[in-house]
Amino acid sequence: MQTLTSLQAFELVDIAANENRLYHYNGGQAYIRVSMDSNVLMIVDHTGRNPEANLCDGTEYFKAYPRYNIEHSRRIREHGSLAQWYIDNYIKAVV
Repeated sequence: MQTLTSLQAFELVDIAANENRLYHYNGGQAYIRVSMDSNVLMIVDHTGRNPEANLCDGTEYFKAYPRYNIEHSRRIREHGSLAQWYIDNYIKAVV
């Protein structure tokens, strides 16, 4: 487990979506393929105060959900950067 800042968590989701590696995003957890030539699955959970990233073997997951990356990645790209949303709504609001 690796603890992240909220901004880092959103940046990971944005990068994965831009590279079509985002397989699932529900507003709290993101399932990201570390690279398209690897079966390593990164689960980013930003539901708590301290977002976390965990790595695991995603071989079975990727078999069960082929091409989910295309739809989920496209959806995030179309709605705009999560990191920018966080900056606009939380970081700039505090300053």
